[in-house]
Amino acid sequence: MFNKVKGISILGKFDFVLFILAVGLAAFGFIVLRSATASMNTGATIVRTQLISICLGIAACITVSFIDYRFYKVLGYIFYAGTLLMLIYVIPFGYGKDIPGIGSNSWIVAGGFMFQPSELAKITYMMTIPAVLEKLREEFTFGRFIASAVLALAPIGLILMQTDMGTATVFAAGLVCVLFVYGVRYRYVISALVLTAVAAPLTYYYLLDDYQKTRIKTLLNPLEDVQGAGYQTLKAKIAIGSGGLKGSGLFQGLQSQQNGAIPVKESDFIFSVIGEELGFVGAVSVILVTTVLLLWCMRVALRAKDRYGSMMAAGLTGMLAFHFIENIGMNIGIMPVTGIPLPFISAGGSSMLVNFIAIGLIMSVSLRSKLE
Repeated sequence: MFNKVKGISILGKFDFVLFILAVGLAAFGFIVLRSATASMNTGATIVRTQLISICLGIAACITVSFIDYRFYKVLGYIFYAGTLLMLIYVIPFGYGKDIPGIGSNSWIVAGGFMFQPSELAKITYMMTIPAVLEKLREEFTFGRFIASAVLALAPIGLILMQTDMGTATVFAAGLVCVLFVYGVRYRYVISALVLTAVAAPLTYYYLLDDYQKTRIKTLLNPLEDVQGAGYQTLKAKIAIGSGGLKGSGLFQGLQSQQNGAIPVKESDFIFSVIGEELGFVGAVSVILVTTVLLLWCMRVALRAKDRYGSMMAAGLTGMLAFHFIENIGMNIGIMPVTGIPLPFISAGGSSMLVNFIAIGLIMSVSLRSKLE
């Protein structure tokens, strides 16, 4: 693993900065999660699962980073096909739509474990779509263009059929970043924006479920239903606002330490726990570290030696960035509530493992750009 390649130590080119930023966020998140779940009956189980997920994630991150990312140009198609089948499976047979706090058939239950295929699909999607677009760029034909579009849009459509609008938007954000690196002409971008604007009202009235429409209405008018759809955001904003400059201290938050005071405080609204218990200083620190991590990932994408690596790194970075923006945004009331977790901080074994694998892939791109 640590052998010499062209006289250069692979270990010496390991991206320690990116690795430390990711592990640091996960360690910080674990501490906050312990506080957030201290008053919950299931707190010990959640914390134990999170610790196991972090350890597995770190191991996966290191392993993936030492594998040449170009290895996935071929294998990515196989992984992509596998996750596509799982995304199809959960539409009729998935678990979660009728469960409070989940709301969509996005989960598979097997052997006492639950996992979310759409999380794994984020990785296989970003292994495959850059390879598809690279081939399209080398030899553009109408047939290949249609095939590329189908492969790019199929997972998004299947996730929308699970009524998981938030995760579908994550894929769309990643795809936009990939297309930007691919080099889509500006007139196509402008055309897409115009079509999106035209389609927005139609999507709202004919494709969104009632609860999704309610979330958008609540975003526009938070006080419209403070006992219903607006309750989560209102309680999160109260908790963050009460934190002041330095917060009340870990395990000391008035809202955070009451069961039910902050809904889904271990996952969707864990940023409100940070705001209340660690205050403005803690919240801004998380945002700053996250910003550095994302900028470093974009730096890797820009320095990649080939377009495939650049598109992969950019796409994964876009997905992570959207997660951070959406989660923090819905906690402070400027984005609709979608149930998207805060990467490396929110509870969730599937998302933690996938986030670390994403960082591992970006680190692989970084490593190869230094070796070649």
